[in-house]
Amino acid sequence: MTSPEATRTKIVEAAADLFTRCGVRAVGINEIWRAADVAKSTLYQHFRSKDELVAAVLRQRNDQWCGRLRALAETREQPADRLLAIFDLLGEEFTVPAYRGSDLVNVAAEYPDPDHLVRVAVRDHKQEVLRYLGGLAADAGAPEPAAAFVLMLADGAVCARVGLGDTAAAATARRAAARLLAAGPAARPS
Repeated sequence: MTSPEATRTKIVEAAADLFTRCGVRAVGINEIWRAADVAKSTLYQHFRSKDELVAAVLRQRNDQWCGRLRALAETREQPADRLLAIFDLLGEEFTVPAYRGSDLVNVAAEYPDPDHLVRVAVRDHKQEVLRYLGGLAADAGAPEPAAAFVLMLADGAVCARVGLGDTAAAATARRAAARLLAAGPAARPS
C-alpha cells in the first residue's frame, strides 16, 4: 500500500509535468488524476481544488529551485561569487532548447488576482530568493539594494532568454551584476 505522502507527491509530480508542458489553465483535473494514476476521489482527498494543487506544485518548484541555487552557491569560494551563482544556475537552464522561463512566473500570468493563493505562492518564492540573496549580499559586504538589483537582473535575463532567445543572457546579466557589486556604494540609486 502506498503512503499518503507518496500519493500526494505522485499527484504533485504528475500535475507539475502537465502544467509545464501545457500550461495550468489548459490542464483539467481529469487529466491530472489520470496522469497520476489515482482515483479522482484520492486527488480530492489531498487537494480540495485545482488551485490548491497548483499552489502545491509551485511550492515544490520553489523548494527544488532554491535548493539548486543554494547547492551551487555553496560551491563558490568568494562571497561575491556566491551571490552571482544565480546567474550560473540560469545559464545552465538557458542551455535547454525547450526552456520557456520560470514555471513560477509563467503561472502567475494566469492568475490576475494578486491575493489569489497561487499568486501568493509565487510571491513567497520571490521573497525567499530575495532573502537568500540578501544574506549572500551581506556576506559579500555589498550595499543594501544589491540583492534586489541581482534579482531584477536575473529576472531580466529570463525575459531575454524567453523573449529574444538569448542563451547568453545569464552571462550578460552576471557581468552587469558583478560591475554593480564592484562599484560599491557609489552604484546606489539616489
